[in-house]
Amino acid sequence: MHDSSQMKAKCFVEAYAAPKRKPGGDRVTVLDIGSKAYNAHDTFRSLFPDSDFAYTGLDMEAGLNVDIVPANGYVWTEIADDSFDVVISGQTFEHNPCFWVTFSEMARVLKPGGHLFVIAPGAGPIHRYPYDCWRFYPDSWGSLCTMTGMTLEEAYLEGDITATLVTGGFWRDSAVIASKPQLEGAALAAFNDRLRAFAAPYATVPFDLGPNGKGAKIGPAFGTYLAAAREHGAGRSLVERAKSMGRQLRGDGLSRIQIFEGPPT
Repeated sequence: MHDSSQMKAKCFVEAYAAPKRKPGGDRVTVLDIGSKAYNAHDTFRSLFPDSDFAYTGLDMEAGLNVDIVPANGYVWTEIADDSFDVVISGQTFEHNPCFWVTFSEMARVLKPGGHLFVIAPGAGPIHRYPYDCWRFYPDSWGSLCTMTGMTLEEAYLEGDITATLVTGGFWRDSAVIASKPQLEGAALAAFNDRLRAFAAPYATVPFDLGPNGKGAKIGPAFGTYLAAAREHGAGRSLVERAKSMGRQLRGDGLSRIQIFEGPPT
């Protein structure tokens, strides 16, 4: 979890999650989607002290910082409607083949008036856990909120200047804060039924993408393109080549792109 992601999550907790704590009341319930800790990386767990929050981590496989492993990675029959005050997910949606289903499930298990927070990269190199499928822009979140009926509170994409000021800025974090409408009775049941309808087709879909989830597959079209690109770029300096990839790709960004495409000949 890079520093700039932790900073944004901390700001969300202070602005939206912490105010839900009432003196003498129950702890604020938090569900973290994609909570597994990899390679001793920090998680969002540290932002939710036990004195104020009841934190639960969910992931598709067991591991450090995981409390729930659902039988189906997309549809969480183990979790009832309207169960959590706050539902969050960080650096997970890019790895999720069907992120819109997960967003729907996050909304379903959220209590009316509760808040959802998602952060995912808007740029950056390929990194598979076990897949790397997507990058997100601000309109991505508006589309998801419109689809699910959630209320968009804030949406953000790391800009050029800010990306140079924070550690991990090259990921160009994209984030959303959304709230679940204050519904009750039949209206709330209908809202959750709508969310279940989005997820229903995926109840029997396996999480493994199989042979289609193996990344780049080069054939006659893209093979010809790569040859043409190498001819087109012959003689260009390393600085010119790096510049053509965009300002957010610096340092070892060029080597990472070459690893994906294959070394130039």
